[in-house]
Order: sequence, then structure tokens, then C-alpha cells
Amino acid sequence: MLVLFAAVFAQTPVGSLDSDGAARVFVVVLDSEAAVRAALLDPAAAAALPPEVLAVDTIATGKCVTLGVTVKGAWDPLRYTAQRCPTVTGYRYHLLQSDSITRYEAEWSLLPHVGGGTEVTYRIITEVDLPVPNALIRQSVLVSAKDTMLALIKRLIARR
Repeated sequence: MLVLFAAVFAQTPVGSLDSDGAARVFVVVLDSEAAVRAALLDPAAAAALPPEVLAVDTIATGKCVTLGVTVKGAWDPLRYTAQRCPTVTGYRYHLLQSDSITRYEAEWSLLPHVGGGTEVTYRIITEVDLPVPNALIRQSVLVSAKDTMLALIKRLIARR
């Protein structure tokens, strides 16, 4: 019973809002860093993990990949173009262009966990030029970040 509890507990994401408004979600998964990287390898599939993503198109490839992303908006879908680049510990995204989204930065960070498995951190900040309070946007981004992490965990479990 304790082992089952530990396995479930290890996959319970913990989220918080940073002082700059970024949502940060952390979890320790039982999978190796290589397995987590494999689950995030496809740029379009990784960009589609957040529940509000409606469509992802790969626009350009190279060391960094340019993605066209359509997400649910308050009234109509929003579209933005972002660039995803590999980092030493994972992947980083930044906004290239959007009519409504004024700031978008996201990062997956993967580190080996001392007790085995991988420490996974997903950090995202989004700002929009819409008549919506920033506090509401930040809370929505935090909920989405947690759901994104849960989608990654689900993908990892399916690959086992």
C-alpha cells in the first residue's frame, strides 16, 4: 500500500504563481529523463499538451522550430506564432507574433531526481491584450499549466 501511495504521490503536480506572474508546476515522475524527453520530442505534439490548444502547425524547422498555435479565447480562438528551442535541461518557447497575445514564454525543465525518476518543471507566462483582469488570466494559466503537466504524465504512463 505504501508503494502504491508513493507512486501516486510522485505524480501529483504542485503549482504556484511566481512574483512575475508566471505559473510554475513541478512534479517528480518515475520515468527516466530520456523517457520524458522522448515524450516531449515532437514539437507539435508537445505544444498540443495544454487543454486550450485547438491546433498546432509546424511552420519552420531547424535547431529551433517555429510553431503556429491556435488556442481557445474568451470569444474567438486566438492565434500566435512561437519558437521552440532546445535547452540543456529541456525546451524553451517564446512568442514571435500575435495580434492578441502580448507575452508568451514557456519552459520545460528536466533534471534527474536524487531518489530516481525525473524532476519536471513547466513554467509559463502569458499576457493578453484583451479586456480581462490579469489576476484572472494568471489563475487560468496556472490551471492550464497543471492540466498540461497531467497530460504529460498521462502520455508517460501510456508509453510505459
